[in-house]
Amino acid sequence: MAEELFAELGLDRVSIREITDAAKVNLAAVNYHFGGKEDLIAAVFERRVRPVNEARITALSEVEEKAGAKHPKVEDILSAFIRPALACCPEDKRGATAFAKLFGRCLAEPRPDVEEMLRRQFEPLADRLEKALMHALPHMSRADIFWRMKFTFGALHHWLLTKDRFLPKWAVRTDVEEQTRILISFASAGFKAK
Repeated sequence: MAEELFAELGLDRVSIREITDAAKVNLAAVNYHFGGKEDLIAAVFERRVRPVNEARITALSEVEEKAGAKHPKVEDILSAFIRPALACCPEDKRGATAFAKLFGRCLAEPRPDVEEMLRRQFEPLADRLEKALMHALPHMSRADIFWRMKFTFGALHHWLLTKDRFLPKWAVRTDVEEQTRILISFASAGFKAK
């Protein structure tokens, strides 16, 4: 419930009272379970981000293991990064959509405490992803890899927010698997471009 309210209204405009009223729980329940609003916000992010990033790191390890002494394929690395974001919560589509919107809000309405929390949650993954890409693309500078990663993150997030919206009438509706394949192909081309 908190996730959806934060997504709709923003972190600063939702009170604990509004969350407990919507969830039909006692106000003291939030303090008992989370300690306060800031801890509740951290728990909302932790609930979604940790399992996705753990799955991404596991998938990256599998890609590297499969490649052995060879350079891993860029497409496989990007697949390891992108696919877990979609598989994170198939049974909770509404919550996943709310979280994607909340994440977008946090990027658009920065708060230093949330930025620091996100940095802590994403830094191990970003480091691991950067190393894998540098191994796959040894001719590319670290700066080039950084910027291409940043643009890939942006494309992934935009797609998660809008995959079922803003489609022109002429666009052929594709399933999520096909859209995933297109995104991986698009991002791979960006990494391979000179």
